[in-house]
Amino acid sequence: MSIYTKKGDAGTTSLVGGTRVNKSDLQVDAYGTIDELNSNIALATKAVKNECHVPLLESIQHQLFYLGAEVATADQSATKNNQRLIEAGDLESMERAIDQCMSALPPVKSFILPGSSEAGSRLHCARTIARRAERRLVEVSQQSNMRPIVLKYINRLSDFLYALARAEDDYATNENMIQTIVHNYCEAVENGPNHRHQTNEIKQEKSIMQMPEGLNFIHVHQMMKQAVDASIGRKVPVVISVVDANGHLIMTYRMPEALLVSTDLAPKKAYTSVALKCATHQLSDLIQPGTDLYQLETMCDGKIVTFGGGIPLYQQQQLVGAIGISGGTVKQDIEIALAAIKNLDLEEK
Repeated sequence: MSIYTKKGDAGTTSLVGGTRVNKSDLQVDAYGTIDELNSNIALATKAVKNECHVPLLESIQHQLFYLGAEVATADQSATKNNQRLIEAGDLESMERAIDQCMSALPPVKSFILPGSSEAGSRLHCARTIARRAERRLVEVSQQSNMRPIVLKYINRLSDFLYALARAEDDYATNENMIQTIVHNYCEAVENGPNHRHQTNEIKQEKSIMQMPEGLNFIHVHQMMKQAVDASIGRKVPVVISVVDANGHLIMTYRMPEALLVSTDLAPKKAYTSVALKCATHQLSDLIQPGTDLYQLETMCDGKIVTFGGGIPLYQQQQLVGAIGISGGTVKQDIEIALAAIKNLDLEEK
């Protein structure tokens, strides 16, 4: 089947409904700009590094299809009953994503250069096209009936793209900083001033970095990053704690808006997992009346907790530490803990 009809060879095209207009018509320019915006968002989606941003952008792409169809309708006040339209819920979801992104970023008190990363730059390009689409829609609204929410949506969309662009830039900056720190540390160990005659201390430091067992800086950083990404994706702010094989705290991070009580619970979940060599959600059946561990929680000065979110971590069958997550439901805490150790050389039992 041919993709060309030759009907537009004379410089006209059809709106939804059959009305033919010139291709330079303002309405055509408006939905054409929306199509351009959608294509640029697709390009940005392939460059983003934070996986949580992908479903957000793909959702916007679908919404832009609906918006383009509405703008391309000859009489926008007579849209079909079965036609999907932009609604208040779409706007509210976008505003929540904006607020979540901006709350995790440092404040900006002046104009910034757009894009310090590839993903951020692409999103800023999409943002400027969104502003152009908004200008076209304002012009269209002055000569036809347009639903007010359409202008609200396109105005908020540029804010959404700005927030994601900044978040991607911040993400890339943090990744580069971590890689630089790790590189410099490894280089200093490898090429120190006493390279030929390393002291016992440097040799010991180097051997620790190369040991297969034990939690190192890279493990902890990656777990924290993946846990934060997973919690953002679920819209659940949490507290994340990591302990070593002896139950000693390595790091705790409280996300903005996480419950205060979670600051106490997350380390306890991690400690419990190490102390009992068991995921905390597996303990609930073991502490019931009549079991060997009945009243375990009351006998350990509150250090032991028995609800989900704590997972012991193993390397080559050896216990090396644990992670504790608190802030969501038991199911959410467990999911975030598992996401935190994904693709690492760590196992949970």
